[in-house]
Amino acid sequence: AVISIPATAVAACMEECGQKGVKAVAVITSGFAEVGDVEEEDKLKAIADKYNMALVGPNILGVAYAPAKLNATFGPRDVASGSTAFVSQSGALAIGLMGWAVMEKMGMSALVSIGNKADVDERDLIEYFNDDKNTKVTLVYMEGLKDGRDFMQTEIRKPVVMLKVGRTQRGAKAAASHTGSLAGSDKVFDAAFRQLGILRADSFREGFNWARALSLPPMKGRNVLIMTNGGGIGVRATDECEKEGLHLIDDSDWLEKTFRPFMPSYGSAKNPIDLTGGAAEEKYSQAFRPAVASEKLDAVLVLYCETVITDPLAIAQAVLKEYEAAKRCKPVVVAMVGGERSRQAIHFLNEHGIPAFTSVADAASSLNALARWHEISGREKDVPEPSKAPAEAVRIVEQAQKEGRSALLEHEARQVLELCGVPMPPAAFARDLDEAKKKAGKLYPLAMKIASPQIIHKSDVGGVALNIRDEKELVQKYNAMMKNVAERAPDAQIEGVNLVQMVEGIECVAGLSSDPQFGPVVMFGIGGVFVEVLKDVSFRVVPFGKVEASRMLGDIRSQNILDGFRGHKADRDSLINILCAIQKLAGLVKEVDINPVRSSENGSFAVDARIIL
Repeated sequence: AVISIPATAVAACMEECGQKGVKAVAVITSGFAEVGDVEEEDKLKAIADKYNMALVGPNILGVAYAPAKLNATFGPRDVASGSTAFVSQSGALAIGLMGWAVMEKMGMSALVSIGNKADVDERDLIEYFNDDKNTKVTLVYMEGLKDGRDFMQTEIRKPVVMLKVGRTQRGAKAAASHTGSLAGSDKVFDAAFRQLGILRADSFREGFNWARALSLPPMKGRNVLIMTNGGGIGVRATDECEKEGLHLIDDSDWLEKTFRPFMPSYGSAKNPIDLTGGAAEEKYSQAFRPAVASEKLDAVLVLYCETVITDPLAIAQAVLKEYEAAKRCKPVVVAMVGGERSRQAIHFLNEHGIPAFTSVADAASSLNALARWHEISGREKDVPEPSKAPAEAVRIVEQAQKEGRSALLEHEARQVLELCGVPMPPAAFARDLDEAKKKAGKLYPLAMKIASPQIIHKSDVGGVALNIRDEKELVQKYNAMMKNVAERAPDAQIEGVNLVQMVEGIECVAGLSSDPQFGPVVMFGIGGVFVEVLKDVSFRVVPFGKVEASRMLGDIRSQNILDGFRGHKADRDSLINILCAIQKLAGLVKEVDINPVRSSENGSFAVDARIIL
């Protein structure tokens, strides 16, 4: 049933629907939680639960399903049938994008506006369209989530393209989501999508472009052939393909033998294949035929620059004819640059299931999305590991909480992490200088750090001294440290100092925090004092296993540093073990910050650690 009556009458109408055995209702009516009337919206949910009735909305545009010729929306009527299901949290935006889809000749299998999401949400619809034979791709517009941890249980069996707004702090506020300082929720959303295997688009145009391409046959590799009638647009496409990680096949002997017969002597049989400006539909057909049939190629990118002596529509028709004859055996996308005639040809191709664009950048980006989905769908499955903290670690945390402390002292944090399986370099805690001198003997060269419940950022108050090599230097730096700390943090209670053996290696950072939508998340990045400035970090939602932890290492921009920098190479296996071990503290503490983790061929060690309760 579709309900579009005054808000005060909706509950009674739903009650009648339930009594009549209706299995699903779409409530277009607004005036519920979005204007503060949560109580009335809760009534609708209670009625839906009472009768085991699915509730879409309230406050929605409506629902449409092209195969059944159903359009129960107040949007455009003449949306073409296609293979993309569009799920939108915004009704107004859905109207606009429906109009855009009509204009661009893009078909849809379904459109569902979910509004306030009192019952049916993104997870429900993604899983529903997993089993819908008329849908190949689900495109989702999302502003925020009510339950991020439930969303993490979404089963992804078909390509899902996500348009999640709120990347900036102001955008996040406008979308009613939350932003932290480093673990900003957009970073966590990004991580959650990666974890699930969802493709996140940066713009509406990109999202719809990807959805078109993802309706094509699988792209089983990244070998691409570019076919063009102009050198300039071919060079532009080459740049875009390289940027998107696509490989232009360069088997010169095969290219020359295969494509030279279809071009004049001044054409180019290198990739891009330049058929020259005089190439009409016959030459495009002749060159396209062996390209689409070749097992050397995973996709074909057809380019066309409009000329007065060729007909773009005739070329589009020739490409379609050859593609149909080849039984659409691999992905083919087209980019045409020109005037109204080219636009008509683009519309023709899109209407017939060949993604066509006015921009070579859009074409290359769409092929990359198709390749990424094939890689995602074939990737190794992650198996989360048990993540319960040992009893002794729990006891240390609970004792500190009983004492009313908001953080563990460093030596306590080190002990807790070591119990959870995080490797630590040799270390000692000393309450005064005499004890420090006794315990430092086997630790040189060492780092000395102030221990105080009130001092979180020790280096800011002169509470860190590095590369201490003997007792004389220890005494000197101990006295200097106490003087500096007394001046810069006069009210701090000094418990003593931590002595930690110096460890060489690449500086990384690892941590645990809590996100408003997704709960506990683990962070990894390149560490040191600049971590909050560079923000080159990746996140994963707890729980996860070693496979996903390995992907975390690959997500950071500077991941190549891990493979060798200034004579050091990180030990990826031990870093992965640390990321998995940190999870054991999820739900027990508020935050874990290990900065730095030093990693080399000898392993990875947590040099400095902070745990907030």
